[in-house]
Amino acid sequence: MISIDGSYGEGGGQILRTAVALSCLLGQEIKIINIRKRRTKPGLKMQHLHGIELAMRMCNAEVDGAALGSTELRFSPGKIRGGEYSVDIRTAGSITLVLQVALPIAIASKEEVILDIRGGTDVPYSPPVDYYLHVLFPMLNMFGTKITGQVLERGYYPEGGGQVMVRVMPSKLHNLKIEKRGNLIEKLAYVNQRGLSTGVLERLIGELNGFRKVLDVKGKSISRGCGMTLVSKFENTIIAGSFLCRRGLRAEKVARTALKLLDEELNSVGTVDRHMADHLPVYAFVAGRASFVPSLITSHMRTVLWLVEKFGAKITKEGNKIGVHAYM
Repeated sequence: MISIDGSYGEGGGQILRTAVALSCLLGQEIKIINIRKRRTKPGLKMQHLHGIELAMRMCNAEVDGAALGSTELRFSPGKIRGGEYSVDIRTAGSITLVLQVALPIAIASKEEVILDIRGGTDVPYSPPVDYYLHVLFPMLNMFGTKITGQVLERGYYPEGGGQVMVRVMPSKLHNLKIEKRGNLIEKLAYVNQRGLSTGVLERLIGELNGFRKVLDVKGKSISRGCGMTLVSKFENTIIAGSFLCRRGLRAEKVARTALKLLDEELNSVGTVDRHMADHLPVYAFVAGRASFVPSLITSHMRTVLWLVEKFGAKITKEGNKIGVHAYM
């Protein structure tokens, strides 16, 4: 059994999600203590329980401690299996944070996996679903996976009501070597909106000169909101900046903030943005290895690197480049 202190580093839910995913990938029993200890309300919240329960079904695991407020969890996995899995978070809890647990497991499955998840698609403190659909999935597909996804309904905070369908076909993820950006191919702006005036949309996209605009503004939703993910697509990588609308924040400010975040990424030496750098160490266990240059080494990334080392990964650093060697 691998014992993990959930209070390490940033001490949030990412330790839990990453550890459970790696447990399934390696068939390794784990015990996590001090879950979310550094948060205002420590312990498991409903959103975390949905991710644990989904992972439990996907790898036929036995679990102790999966209860609201629990600060300890034992997770003992079995064999990964494909199939169709549905999750209804019933709040605006983040769909992408549930996918953060489930997607690495699905990629390792020898059978097709379909994930139907309801909750929040565009909510604070988590990657918006467009980051997964237009940055993470295409990046992984560049290295051998076959992942598709679609938004059936948008769900904004606090009402939620979103629905996302993801299909993962059996495939082989290989060496995630992202050491050069290559030439710029295209700049895209993925803009979403529900329940707001057309004037808001016009002000959002009015700031986005030079981007090909991809709009998602006509679907249905029980919630109101908007946001954007700005993408620079290169030969060897995809780099993005995202920002959500907030009550009282003008649409122009939303667009300018997203542009600023993307510029910060592009003006770095990074071959991947800071959010991709958080994700890649886990996928190294499926691919065998990963090498990349993060735009910024965040506390989240330091925590993930610490955690994957506990599961046997070897971390190397050459200048700005990070290497993760993690053969299963």
